[in-house]
Amino acid sequence: MSDFTVHPLLLYSQHDISPGHCSSILWDLREPPETARPVLNLEEPLSLLDLAQRATLPPLPILHITCDIFPVEWPIKVTRDGGVTVGDVIQAIHHTLSRRISHDEWHRLSLKQQDRIKIVFDNRCAMAENREVCRSDGVLRVDCVLYHTWFAGLSVSPGLDNTCILSLRRPRELAPSSPVRLS
Repeated sequence: MSDFTVHPLLLYSQHDISPGHCSSILWDLREPPETARPVLNLEEPLSLLDLAQRATLPPLPILHITCDIFPVEWPIKVTRDGGVTVGDVIQAIHHTLSRRISHDEWHRLSLKQQDRIKIVFDNRCAMAENREVCRSDGVLRVDCVLYHTWFAGLSVSPGLDNTCILSLRRPRELAPSSPVRLS
């Protein structure tokens, strides 16, 4: 069994780090990793020093990330000799959720899930600078998490080696009055 801790920037907290935030990072997963901001200084992006910090203590060369809100199995595996960094984790999450879902994944969803995802997809394309390019890119994995698009932190999985659980949340305007752990 792995015995490690998660870097404070990535750590999920049951208590607000800042009002309405259960993680030290404010990041909408629909946006590029460069848009991630520390909640205590929203004016500045995460610094290169922040991104270079080891994601775990002790440093792990392989970190697995799971999320129970994903409608199908989309494991995230982050690797780096010498230890995975905060930046590696953010990049890996974004890369995984930016991928187009396969036809097989789409057909494994219930009709109700498909209908909900279509609404999110249509809304994303309607807000895109180039709607036609957005539509031609198809449904992305991030569309499948519906409105739970904000990073809420990582927790060490008690039952799996080198594994963290990704928590997501809704944006404040869509969220319930208190943070909800969705993993």
